[in-house]
Amino acid sequence: MADWPTGTLRDVAAPKGLAGGPFGSLLGGKDYVAAGVPVIRGVNLGSAGLFDSSAFVFVSADKAARLAGNHARPGDVVFTQRGTLGQVGIVPPGFGTYVISQSQMRLRVDPAKADPRFVYYQFRSPRMVEAIRGSAITTGVPHINLGILAALPIVIPPLAAQVAIADVLSALDAKIAVNDRASRIAGDLAAAEFDRVQAVPERSCALADVLDLAYGKALPAMGRRPGVVPVFGSGGISGRHDEPLVEGPGVIVGRKGTVGSVHWSSPAFFPIDTTYFVRIKDHNISLPYAYHLLLALGLSGMNQDSAVPGLNRSHALALPVRLPAAGAIAAFTDRVRPLFTLRDQLAAENDALTGLRDYLLPRLIEGSLRVRF
Repeated sequence: MADWPTGTLRDVAAPKGLAGGPFGSLLGGKDYVAAGVPVIRGVNLGSAGLFDSSAFVFVSADKAARLAGNHARPGDVVFTQRGTLGQVGIVPPGFGTYVISQSQMRLRVDPAKADPRFVYYQFRSPRMVEAIRGSAITTGVPHINLGILAALPIVIPPLAAQVAIADVLSALDAKIAVNDRASRIAGDLAAAEFDRVQAVPERSCALADVLDLAYGKALPAMGRRPGVVPVFGSGGISGRHDEPLVEGPGVIVGRKGTVGSVHWSSPAFFPIDTTYFVRIKDHNISLPYAYHLLLALGLSGMNQDSAVPGLNRSHALALPVRLPAAGAIAAFTDRVRPLFTLRDQLAAENDALTGLRDYLLPRLIEGSLRVRF
């Protein structure tokens, strides 16, 4: 730790700036309505510090008014109290008032003492995540409370330094978010092209007539060697290895766990045993077309195992499909290939940006790297 001043979270809170969620039955599913005041839950805090505004539930304005002590507003920092400890988010603009759920806690900083973005990033550092988890009450479901949160030790640099550090980290996160949006737009454009070409089918057949679903191979985390090869589970990339199982590009389908998920890999990859990977049988079918065809089939609805979700290979391959003419598929592939390339480039850039941010974050927060302010 460098020579930044230290204190506790309580030291940077505004008067009455620390608040918890409502007690017990004061807020529950019975109170949710189609539109109104959004409720911040753990699912909104997402992963890697990203705030997911698409997962809001809402309560009426009258209900929110009765929960005035549990409000949040843009710029407040929200922490998970129970559940996935270590989750943190900063409330985005979009609504003037939010309600925090029973499993969340809110910090409103004193602007004369702290930049809320700096506090937010500090609690994304590995040191602070471990501090939260190490402070948890383990009776029943592991949890923390407002007293524990308020007493957590933090660094409190000069306000100008906090702003400068938050500006650097925010710029990286903003660029990552822009790339994510561009990637989604590219995917939407490719999907629209697929819908257009599918509107004029020429023949019908079974999925098995045009492709096969091959089984992935077990690769426990402890058996993976350092490398750059993406390892795919049913939920997407789950790690890296030094040796591929399948040459890229390729398409991966979730078999167990996230049933029917469909993933694209441009480089060579290693699909583990909770997945299938696609082998093309009909030379008129391209991998980009197969990827969108599988997405359109809604395989996620084909759970064949009530205990552990599973996609039955035979049932999936027996699905009927309608295919356009070979020339239309070739033209589709030519049109969407640049979109696939763009998504690959954006993903590679985001990997580099994420690595840079994760390298800088603890060092800037703790003061071993300095920025001018």
